[in-house]
Amino acid sequence: MQRRILAALTACTLPIAAGAALAAETVPEGTVRTVTFRVTVHENTKGEFSSTAIARVLNARCDMVALPASQIAAAGMTAEQEAAMQATEVQAQALEQQMQPTTDIATRIAEEAEKCGEDEACLTALAMQMAQDPEFLAQQDNIRSGAEIAANLNPDLGPVRYQQWHAQSCSGELQVDDTYVTSDPGGEGGDGAYTDTTTVSATGPVDGDSWPGLLMETDVVGGTTQYRIAPPAPITLPSNSSMEGAGTRQVELLGSTALPDTLGPYPGVLGNHSAEVKGEDGSIALEWSSGN
Repeated sequence: MQRRILAALTACTLPIAAGAALAAETVPEGTVRTVTFRVTVHENTKGEFSSTAIARVLNARCDMVALPASQIAAAGMTAEQEAAMQATEVQAQALEQQMQPTTDIATRIAEEAEKCGEDEACLTALAMQMAQDPEFLAQQDNIRSGAEIAANLNPDLGPVRYQQWHAQSCSGELQVDDTYVTSDPGGEGGDGAYTDTTTVSATGPVDGDSWPGLLMETDVVGGTTQYRIAPPAPITLPSNSSMEGAGTRQVELLGSTALPDTLGPYPGVLGNHSAEVKGEDGSIALEWSSGN
């Protein structure tokens, strides 16, 4: 019964609160905003027999569509929200006890229902009979007051403030200016030693069809935005080797520096934001631009 009470209350109360907040503070579900962003990667590595210098720039844009706003962030409930839910659960349990028939009535109902078996007409007649039972009628005030309390039982999860944005479509191009040097000292006396320098200096489109691109979450109360970027699939670009001449090489956006799962939150709902992520071998600079 407790679960049914909570489910009914959630269905009846949350849409009203959400509708009011949507009209005042957030955008309607399905609203589309175009977000442009740039990811710039610079890294230098040096080993005993090889070194790399990478410089890559992703220029991209995504059409972002707004999902329904929520009281709960994508990261989950806050401690205050969890406490509110637990308090409501305790109240629901108390109401369940208040609205339960006495042990005597419950026993009588169970005994009579067992006699009816699967006979629907018998069960209906039993329900009508019990509805007129003096002991059952005496308990109606408790049931009625419990129902009235249940109608207003709703955890206070705060305002509807969070709105996620998913990419409807994305496109972009990757500019690459990489240098890879491999040195082999050769055998004894340097026999067979060589140095090969391979360069990639080209630009190519990323595959937007299967690229999730960007995720965003805005907090209209806190006035912030946070991002999650999914790197596109590697692309094949022309290369040139000092030993082997022209060829091709698969190039990814990122080197050894990893992007965190979430970037932000940054001040401002949508708008312009920037960030920098540093790694052992280099850094990643990020910029976003979106209309309000």
